[in-house]
Amino acid sequence: MNLDRKSVYTVAKKEFTDHIRNRWILILIIVFIMLTLVASFLAGQRSTSDTTLGGAEETVVTLLSIAGILLPLIAIMLGFATIAGEAESGALALVLSYPIRRSEVLLGKFLGLGGILAFTALVGFGVGGLFITISSGTAQILGFLAFIGLTVLFGLMYLSPIICLSALLKRRVTAIGGGIFLFLWSPIYDMIIFGVFLATSDLSTTQIMQGGSFSLPAWMWWSIGLSPSDLYETTVMKAFNVQQAFGYSMPLPDYLSTGLLIVFMCLWIAIPLLLAYVFFRRRDI
Repeated sequence: MNLDRKSVYTVAKKEFTDHIRNRWILILIIVFIMLTLVASFLAGQRSTSDTTLGGAEETVVTLLSIAGILLPLIAIMLGFATIAGEAESGALALVLSYPIRRSEVLLGKFLGLGGILAFTALVGFGVGGLFITISSGTAQILGFLAFIGLTVLFGLMYLSPIICLSALLKRRVTAIGGGIFLFLWSPIYDMIIFGVFLATSDLSTTQIMQGGSFSLPAWMWWSIGLSPSDLYETTVMKAFNVQQAFGYSMPLPDYLSTGLLIVFMCLWIAIPLLLAYVFFRRRDI
């Protein structure tokens, strides 16, 4: 399949410029900056060092849950109407009346919206990271940039499936419903897996709620590949060698390397995007 890079660039540029002008992008960037600074300040209060702001590793642990909510919401808001909404309004039929392939339209939209995600995370977290660097030293830069990169990848893990749903579903309202289900998938999946774990282990709910140290079975670690949020959090914990989360001592298994986890994250992006192309190609506009 030959792609016209100029056509892909044109579509991507239009998607990026259409959304970058929205005020809510600026608001989100400001929110990211504020949350990063607050998280770093809280991490600094728990730290034994004399710095006001915490280091990259301590800040990242605090930011995990925040990024785990905000990035999926941004991705879903960006992508739910990208095909279903434009098909319903007739704008997509106009675009396809030009000499441009559907694959080029789809890839351009993904790259343009992905650029918005990356720009929001890079500027929002990056500005906060500069203050952390000034406070804690330049040794924190690479670690914080790695966190931003993984966070952008995490956002794309939601952008790709929501574009896939938008290509599959016929109406904007059903695409919104698909986005809500996608956002709720990880907590629902976690409840199911946690229930199976409780039913098959010797631990009681009371023992788990009290915290402490306990190990998870191998099947449970591999199951995180079906949950974008769990996969992201585990990858960040592995990359930063974090063994403590949510009040539990969670020794991460050696067979789950950072590289392997990143491959799983990339599969969450590639597979839905390929399916989106199949659905979009068969769609009657």
